[in-house]
Amino acid sequence: MIEGRYFRKIQWGYHPIFQSIDAVTNWGWNLVSLSGVVFSYLNFFVNRLILPFSSVTSVIGFMLLIAIVLQLVSGFYLGWYYIPEPGLVIEMREEMFNDTRFGAEVFYMHVRGVDTIFVLSYMHILKKIYLKNYITSESDGWILGGYAFFWFHYIVALGISLSATHLSDLTLTIIANIYWSLFNNIYKTYYIIFTNKHLNTDQMTRLMILHYFTPWYYLYLIQLHVLFCHESWDSDSGESTYEDKSGSYISWFYDAFLKEIQDAWYWTMFVFGYFWLHHFNPYTINYFFFERWNIAELDEIRFYGVAPHWYFRPLMGLLVISPTHYEGLMWMGLFFILLTFLPIIYNFYNVFNKYIATIPMQNSLIQTFAFLMFAMSLFCSASMLPCGRYYYEPEGGYVGNPWVKFSYQYIYIYLAWIIHHLDLLDHYLFQFFQIFIKKSLTLYKKNLILINFSVNTFIDYKNNSKKYLTLIFKNEHYLSIKSK
Repeated sequence: MIEGRYFRKIQWGYHPIFQSIDAVTNWGWNLVSLSGVVFSYLNFFVNRLILPFSSVTSVIGFMLLIAIVLQLVSGFYLGWYYIPEPGLVIEMREEMFNDTRFGAEVFYMHVRGVDTIFVLSYMHILKKIYLKNYITSESDGWILGGYAFFWFHYIVALGISLSATHLSDLTLTIIANIYWSLFNNIYKTYYIIFTNKHLNTDQMTRLMILHYFTPWYYLYLIQLHVLFCHESWDSDSGESTYEDKSGSYISWFYDAFLKEIQDAWYWTMFVFGYFWLHHFNPYTINYFFFERWNIAELDEIRFYGVAPHWYFRPLMGLLVISPTHYEGLMWMGLFFILLTFLPIIYNFYNVFNKYIATIPMQNSLIQTFAFLMFAMSLFCSASMLPCGRYYYEPEGGYVGNPWVKFSYQYIYIYLAWIIHHLDLLDHYLFQFFQIFIKKSLTLYKKNLILINFSVNTFIDYKNNSKKYLTLIFKNEHYLSIKSK
């Protein structure tokens, strides 16, 4: 018990001011004055937000790893709930949830787990772009992470189809058409996986098998991603280790669990609990909107509660906005290619610009503004329902909200060109102002003598001999001068 109390005291007392605060012995004083607890909480989370020992580490990444493990656990529980029981005849899912203990909680925990993983994935990607980790030597880990991000979309698509709703049937048909398009619509090449492109018993069985096995491959990709990206943590460790990793433990793994995994655990549980409790009511998920396509029902839908289809809104928007189906598929593939091969594209553009120093985004207003525009474009492309999109009609052309179109255009331009030339732009702008200031100073020095002479002449100028003439009528002085 003494060790536990000492652990709490250390945990809650990061700043010397709060070292004397003990959550166990001082509970009576805290009931009288909550200021100590409030400040301890604030100090606790402020210290959690500050990365302790390296600029390339990511607490969000470890949060993502924990969320994936929790998702596997909830998936196990959900799979066991769906095992047929001979003594229980179920006609509807809601009836099963009423007759089984914690059935609804496990189901919605698994659904909100997908929300958590997607949100953390986008946060992790945006943070890595902001830190410019695609420039570091861990380019192989970046490419592997982009491939894993694409693979997670595939896993979620399989899970959506297993929900057995109208939205599931719609998602299954879209995936089957994409798969069929890759084979140039040759006969029924989709049959092996997608049967007749609609939900049926055979289709559900195949999707279950794929959905149960593919997450393990995704977890393997995540493991390789972590190994490749964080193998350089050895230099940051306080422990000695061999370069060939032949020591008793891997140094970066020690650092991760000692300094990051606890932080990630607190934040993951907070985010997971928020999505689980805040969106627990199943009635906020109004699938009837997709059946009727009635824009009048928009007020009844929480834009971020229409789970889980919001993950695919950017990709669905590309298919809607494109004049042809194949063009939409091309843009979909290009997004993942640009994101995955960001290090290679950067080296391609800057192979002859190695002399230019890399400027952190937080030190450049131009780069920070461009990044914020990129984040806002991602938000815009993923936060609109299908009927509010900017789409293409063969007769009327493009109609709808043009900001969605501008957002897509900026996303691709940013990933393909802007982000790779910001350092070059900053470099030449700095050179321009540097040369401009030098030229201005040189010109000032050259004309300094003339300026001083003019100033001195103006200062020494005396007007004692000057006669002021007024224009008053019949002025005697004026008339005398005129007569002479």
